[in-house]
Amino acid sequence: MPKCCLYCRVDGASTESNRLAMNQQLTALRSLAGQLGFSISAEMLQYESGLDANRQSIRTLIRDARHGVYDRVLVMNGDRLARDAEGLAAIGEKLTAAGVRVYCPDGEIDLAPAYSHGYFRVATMEQTM
Repeated sequence: MPKCCLYCRVDGASTESNRLAMNQQLTALRSLAGQLGFSISAEMLQYESGLDANRQSIRTLIRDARHGVYDRVLVMNGDRLARDAEGLAAIGEKLTAAGVRVYCPDGEIDLAPAYSHGYFRVATMEQTM
């Protein structure tokens, strides 16, 4: 069974409204993990900007993936990892090198095109299953 990390990020401080948004992401991603048949081995809840693609939470995400803690990352959408194509490409290159696949509720996020073309593509779940 694939092991996954749920990566939730809200831009801003841990206010009541941001905690509610974080909880909604977490609930949706827990459900998605169940639907995909993934076991949850980690949950990362981050209250921070997504502008810095080399922020501590991303370094931890990549380090743990390299150490085999998980081989899948679930996010609500690509901009939870990075707010721009360049940042997503950098993160995508490192996650791909670690053998990690990234999923959102719409399907698998193919990070390879982000590196070569400056965008990411959402594959349908039927193509990836």
